[in-house]
Amino acid sequence: MSRRPARVQLDEAAPLLEVSGLRTGFRRADGDDFVAVNGVSFTLRPGRSLAIVGESGSGKSVTVRSLLRLLPKTGRILDGEARFAGVDLVGSPDKAMRTIRGREIGMVFQNAMEALNPTIPVGRQLAEALTWHGLCSRSEARERAIATLADVGIPGPERRARMYPFQLSGGMRQRAMIAMAIIAEPRLVIADEPTTALDVTVQAQVLDLLAEIKARGTGMVMVTHDLGVARRFCDDVLVMNQGQVVETGPIADVLDSPREPYTRMLLDATLDVGDVARADARPVVLAAPAKRAPLEGSARVADRGTGDEVPASPAGAPIVVAEHLKKSFTSRGGTTHAVRDVSLSIERGRTLGLVGESGSGKSTVARLVMGLHEPDSGRVLLDGHDVHGDVSDVQRRRMQMVFQNPYGSLLPHYTAGANITEPLRLQGIGTPAERIERASELLQLVGLSRDDARRYPQQFSGGQQQRIAIARALAPEPDVLVCDEPTSALDVSIQAQILDLLSEIQDRLGVAYLLISHNLAVVETMSDEVAVMKDGAIVERGDRRTIFASPQHPYTHQLLGAILPVRGVGATSAATA
Repeated sequence: MSRRPARVQLDEAAPLLEVSGLRTGFRRADGDDFVAVNGVSFTLRPGRSLAIVGESGSGKSVTVRSLLRLLPKTGRILDGEARFAGVDLVGSPDKAMRTIRGREIGMVFQNAMEALNPTIPVGRQLAEALTWHGLCSRSEARERAIATLADVGIPGPERRARMYPFQLSGGMRQRAMIAMAIIAEPRLVIADEPTTALDVTVQAQVLDLLAEIKARGTGMVMVTHDLGVARRFCDDVLVMNQGQVVETGPIADVLDSPREPYTRMLLDATLDVGDVARADARPVVLAAPAKRAPLEGSARVADRGTGDEVPASPAGAPIVVAEHLKKSFTSRGGTTHAVRDVSLSIERGRTLGLVGESGSGKSTVARLVMGLHEPDSGRVLLDGHDVHGDVSDVQRRRMQMVFQNPYGSLLPHYTAGANITEPLRLQGIGTPAERIERASELLQLVGLSRDDARRYPQQFSGGQQQRIAIARALAPEPDVLVCDEPTSALDVSIQAQILDLLSEIQDRLGVAYLLISHNLAVVETMSDEVAVMKDGAIVERGDRRTIFASPQHPYTHQLLGAILPVRGVGATSAATA
């Protein structure tokens, strides 16, 4: 018997999406509901786009997941209505919802690795989205899958289509997720942070593609913390805070003349490239943590000579040196030369920003520096010691990493507190009581509460998960922190706090940062030097001011030209473009 679902009957005269008084809650252990979405209402017409913005935990993602009934077991819609072309999304049976999802409404999830099946090549996953709904034959579906991967900017789409999700970079996985959402040409696309993992050039390409789809009458709801993306692409905006709508209206009106203090706060926290005054001032908005003695057994204790001796680099000398790194990967899709003869150095207390398109080799360089990948040739030195050879365990713990995907790097069956204390326990740092206290201090340091130590990663928003990941990386008090997209999952207000926090930690402790980011405003704010990567090689490197004010390489010009400003001249919405 065919699994092919019957298409639901849509009302062409009705609004594409109509939401009224939507309330969604999560059942707590005491039996009461925590209300995450409280009275959200809006209407969307075909060919229009709505941005939903707000801080992490404001209810944005819960709102759009409620529309498709994709809530966890503890979540439920408490009240309100949601209709898609006249079809009741709240009360329709599950069978009808399975028909609507994918065919009529496409969804771009925030975490592509979670949404894609890790055991099936991405091309086959896209093809199945067509064949399951009976939209075309298997051979046609394969051709459309490859064409759609090309549309979202994936290079070598035929080869990438044969790869599994884990074989793609974070940005490529996100593009594959976008391809999955649009391949069936749905009437409505709901996108939860669709450009979070994308560099500025691919982001522009994807937004242009979505604009073409919108021009054909497709409606768009975009959850985003990137106000530049919202201004460039969306017609209207809905600002949420603590589950409620605090302001709504045309995108240009709200961003240029916000009425509510909360909206103004979001705009004030947003970074734009060229904001040199802020980049140089680096204000600290979080209270500075109290100075404390390092935990017994930490690398900083070892620095004082108790335990294994760790030689310290002299002032002004590089603490990390990478020399002529090369790395290739071979898979069923062929051989990928990820890193081609890369050399770099980072001084104690300074930050090297590494930028480039998704797939340019940035994350591979980070893993080579950390010793997580073995180079085909070349070496990485930590205070003169080869990371892949003669570095002891005490020395190795001096380097920690903040990964791009916070949920994938946290242990889901451990609480937030246990995730932070686990590296301390494994490395024999501190007593159990000291570790617990250290976790509580770090949670407060990154803007969470001591009580959050008892919650599990899946109970936090994406931005909150990233804060936990940063706290865990800071737990062993490292000398070098490798940050792979540390703020990509954070809303603008928390991003500003985290950047100020990282700057304060660097000023106080002299930590060296290797900062990988596709957000050029973040790189400008944080970095002392900038290296630009393309196709596995560094094509330009220099002082931050020089790179941003007078770039020499055409590719650097291309990156800077693709930036979407939030404020100032030239920032126009899609409604007026």
